[in-house]
Amino acid sequence: MSATTVTPLSMGNSNAYLLRGEQVILVDTGGPEDGDRMRDALSAQGLQPRDIALVLLTHGHNDHSGTAALFTDAGIPIMVGLGDEQLLRTGRIGVLPISHPTGAILRPMVLRAKARPVEADILVEDKFDLSSYGVDAHAERFGGHTPGSLVVRVGDDTLVGDLVRGGVLRRQSPKRHFFTEDAAGVRRALMTELDRRPQRLLPGHGGPLDADETRRRLDKVAPVPGRLATSG
Repeated sequence: MSATTVTPLSMGNSNAYLLRGEQVILVDTGGPEDGDRMRDALSAQGLQPRDIALVLLTHGHNDHSGTAALFTDAGIPIMVGLGDEQLLRTGRIGVLPISHPTGAILRPMVLRAKARPVEADILVEDKFDLSSYGVDAHAERFGGHTPGSLVVRVGDDTLVGDLVRGGVLRRQSPKRHFFTEDAAGVRRALMTELDRRPQRLLPGHGGPLDADETRRRLDKVAPVPGRLATSG
């Protein structure tokens, strides 16, 4: 199989990524307001929605799944981790526990957003080899940020969704996400991925993040439950 390349697509508030091998996989789709931005980003890469082999969502929150309907309309299958399929069906974010002080400010706005509902075609319960979609990469479900949160391993990179984020001003500085359903799950997932020794973590917001720096900051990025730091 040909080598896989990773191309980030800025969706304004969040990141999407193209995985290019023998075919093309899109990881995450931006927010509900990003339809034109997604079309333009694909066009800049010489692609249209129908050229994507698979849309893989790192989790079901609508700032990452907001334009998924654009691809279901083109007949493209949608993959998400088991447990997040209901988020796609409603198009809304339901449970949103705050894990960072800024989350209290953002939460009302985040809860108001709504995406066009879609049905997932593929639910990942454990692990999924993406070579069947022409890309040398693997997805694994850890949960943490949401019950279905997935990571995607591509060469020396790991796409981590919202397990960790880049800073608002210093985008390459690893920070704790504003919302987390399972803090222990986030820490477990990050520890597992960092033990695999990737060079970079590619998050759903900001980044890219240096894996070694993230490891050094792990107690702030993913505190041990019961010891949540006040910043980070």
